[in-house]
Amino acid sequence: MHVMPPARLIRWTCLILLCLPALALADEPLTLHTSDGVAVYGTLSQAQPHDRGIALLFHQARANRHEYDSVVPTLQKLGFDTLAIDQRSGGDLFGGHNETVAKLGASADYPAALPDLEAALAWARAQHYARIVAVGSSYSSSLVIVLAAKRPQGLSAIASFSPGEYFDDKNQIKQAAAQVTLPFYITTDPNEASNVAEVLRDAHGANIVHYQPKIGVHGASTLVAARDPGGWQANLASFTAFLRSLPAPPAH
Repeated sequence: MHVMPPARLIRWTCLILLCLPALALADEPLTLHTSDGVAVYGTLSQAQPHDRGIALLFHQARANRHEYDSVVPTLQKLGFDTLAIDQRSGGDLFGGHNETVAKLGASADYPAALPDLEAALAWARAQHYARIVAVGSSYSSSLVIVLAAKRPQGLSAIASFSPGEYFDDKNQIKQAAAQVTLPFYITTDPNEASNVAEVLRDAHGANIVHYQPKIGVHGASTLVAARDPGGWQANLASFTAFLRSLPAPPAH
């Protein structure tokens, strides 16, 4: 039996480890407390190694944090930790369970969830992440635009998947979009292109990346193979290219 010399074994072990992809640490449950006293439940997934960045993941109507389950590993490979939350407006779509709604006893209306997004951003700021990207799906993609207009401090970029004027004030989102100056990724299902055109009516800055897919579905589910089998690969490639284009975090 041939026994590899210790020095060679160490070299081969190091080579194998270098070839392995970035590993994700175990998911960690996290409870946020909003400015209006609501407990919001989420999952923190940490990449190893990470690049001092985090993606805050907000789901669509009648859904929950599990909308992003298959997207999280891709974000981790880019060096982003992720925090996916169950907003107070949601439900049990995609085989998941909205813990926040369950504890409250009922789903709230869409605008009521804005403090949930603000709590996630405040938490990320308190952890001193160098890059914070807020990602929204459907109604929450409209809310991330409001978030970026209202509380841009600490935010590095937003990504808005299928926004629209979903709230009572039918000018709120387009007015907010016109105020956003940070990198702003926006896209939707081709059948809903008019919604994005309306949102961008008064927003024409060079900060905007308007991706128009050939195939897509509503919300961030357009990044998920099981929900968008014909378009998810191209759509995910576009989104990850946007994330790679963001400025590197400043040195310590």
